[in-house]
Amino acid sequence: MPHCDHAVFRVADLDRSVEFYMRVLPAQLVSRKQHEDCWRSEIATLRPEGQPGFSIVLIMPRRVRWILWLLHHFVPRQSRSHEHLGFVCGSREELEARARAAHEIGARVENALAQLEGREGWLFEVLDPDQNAIEWTFGVVHD
Repeated sequence: MPHCDHAVFRVADLDRSVEFYMRVLPAQLVSRKQHEDCWRSEIATLRPEGQPGFSIVLIMPRRVRWILWLLHHFVPRQSRSHEHLGFVCGSREELEARARAAHEIGARVENALAQLEGREGWLFEVLDPDQNAIEWTFGVVHD
């Protein structure tokens, strides 16, 4: 299977999203630039700690920013998609640390930290400022 090296999300407010990912994952800002496309997109690339060779790319099209705002405000996330970033933690303590970081910045919790029924796995999920889901797990979560 090919190695996954990045995930890309369109965002309505690049500054807010960069701050979210830097604090909650945590991640480091690798680059930020203006693209010369017809949407005048601004692009930020982040590298999550402990994920060598993997990047999160956030794109904010400046020309249609208000359309994204409307979409994210009036269309529920579940109606748009069930896409999410999934991270596996090495311990329950690490999972709890991610949950604390999310709570400290006031991130919207989609699924509170809990053990999954009938499993030896734990899950915690928050939404980024554009309602994209970020999931952390520990133990056996998926079949």
